[in-house]
Amino acid sequence: MKLFLDTNVVIDVIAGREPFLADSQAVLNLCERGKAEGLVSALTFCTVAYVLRKNVAPGTMRKNLRIFRDILKPVDLSVSILDRAIDSSIADFEDAVQYFTAAYSDADYIITRNVKHFPQDDIPVLTPTAYLALQ
Repeated sequence: MKLFLDTNVVIDVIAGREPFLADSQAVLNLCERGKAEGLVSALTFCTVAYVLRKNVAPGTMRKNLRIFRDILKPVDLSVSILDRAIDSSIADFEDAVQYFTAAYSDADYIITRNVKHFPQDDIPVLTPTAYLALQ
């Protein structure tokens, strides 16, 4: 099972955001234990570092990014993914990049807290809570 984790799921865990932490961490734990293959866009690492730069010390940030890098498989950002995102009708560009990266990686699910931001056509889009309910 390939789970593509949206940036907000990673931020939930690194920042300890409540009330989302427990379920986001549980999804990450499934990936860490090999119960699912966790995928993220390479862009996610940059976005997480940028969003949390004022809340997390640089050394702690790099340590956390290394942990995530060891658990999750980054999917390279390509010109074709960027072109598809630019040309898409998805309103938020970052979400478009996430969606087309998930499609490129043949993800079985997109795990996000922003379900409404993603097309529901080809890849099921679930919150961490909804995905865990399937297990």
